[in-house]
Amino acid sequence: MYTIKRAAELTGISVATLRAWERRYGVVSPQRSDGGYRLYGPEDVRALAIMNSLVNEGWSAREAAAETTRRLSSRDAAGRDNGSGRAEREGRGARVAPLRPGGRYQSEDAEAFVRAAERLDSASATAVLDARFALGTFEHVVDDWLMPTLKLVGEEWAHGRLTVAGEHLVSYAVQRRLAAAYEAASVRVDGPTLLIGLPPGARHELGLLAFAVAARRAGFATVYVGADLPADEWVRAIEARHAAGMVMAVPRNIDIAAAQEIVDTVGRTHPEVVVGLGGSQQNEISGPCVHLGHSITVAVGEMTRRLRIPA
Repeated sequence: MYTIKRAAELTGISVATLRAWERRYGVVSPQRSDGGYRLYGPEDVRALAIMNSLVNEGWSAREAAAETTRRLSSRDAAGRDNGSGRAEREGRGARVAPLRPGGRYQSEDAEAFVRAAERLDSASATAVLDARFALGTFEHVVDDWLMPTLKLVGEEWAHGRLTVAGEHLVSYAVQRRLAAAYEAASVRVDGPTLLIGLPPGARHELGLLAFAVAARRAGFATVYVGADLPADEWVRAIEARHAAGMVMAVPRNIDIAAAQEIVDTVGRTHPEVVVGLGGSQQNEISGPCVHLGHSITVAVGEMTRRLRIPA
């Protein structure tokens, strides 16, 4: 549960606006603490984020509140769309353009995200993210839209369309969105502990952070240790938190040697720990490890199976 100040920070709106939307439109119904303070749950934060993204797109507050209520009511208790949600996605994604000849396709939202990077327009990038994440489960949006879109951003930077500043701007917008999702994800105290991080020298952590969100949503007690963690620090973290597993990304060729050292060290000192690997260079690592592929849904499912997370 979140205080009104924290809910406002997570959704990017002011406390005064949050109170006004609650009072005028009933878009959220917070609980009260024993001391009478408002407490907002993950669904309240989600509703506020959706409404805020709609207002940023030009909807009136009244229209945005009604649309937010409609979108949330179109999902079942598991967070999946019923027919109306699916129809809306298909309508929004009806016009697409090829990402590359013979390859996957990008949505208009992906192109809008790239244009935001081109213009150094943080508000527009955030609005695209909020709108996309409002249309499906977190895992579905990450696998089917966010990761391909980030690849497109990298390609457009490589081809000179985007500046370094533009690429950094939208990457930071994604990082903020994922960090908020990580904080909002529920944590089950009985789930196995999972360390999540990168080898020394590696700093490309957006895909890993998305995995951390999905793992937390699945019931793991996640410990996100982040970028640039040496081998001996992985061992110390495993021992400090009695971790049952760890997941490390290997995003670049130059990360292979450091990642291999960590796998070898953990395998030697803590062979009971399940070591999962992600990232584009994961298959270059040998030894006692599990190659998790490139889908966070599949990766979380594999770690869940191996660590037998309780239902």
